[in-house]
Amino acid sequence: KTFAAFAYKRPNKLLIMPLSTERKEEYFAKLKEYLGSYAKAFIVSVDNVGSAQLQQTRKALRGKAEILMGKNTMMRKCIREFVEENEGSPVAQLEALCRGNVGFVFTNGDL
Repeated sequence: KTFAAFAYKRPNKLLIMPLSTERKEEYFAKLKEYLGSYAKAFIVSVDNVGSAQLQQTRKALRGKAEILMGKNTMMRKCIREFVEENEGSPVAQLEALCRGNVGFVFTNGDL
């Protein structure tokens, strides 16, 4: 099973709720859409980046780029599926980079 980032604390225990199949399908559809429709993508590490800073970055990039965060295993699986459907795609290089606390930024503009 894949587990989502939905977690809450109980005394002495951390409970993690699994990600629903519907939410996974929505994520896969969105990532595949971005992989197919944007000419450029890069990976960003978000270690030590607060949610307020990430929200400000999303606002600043609105209309110019999309930021997509996700579970590494789901990102790698989605990239693999995309490459199978689109033979010879350079997207395959991104799979190996999905390690740690990372996300994608997709854009058609200048990097």
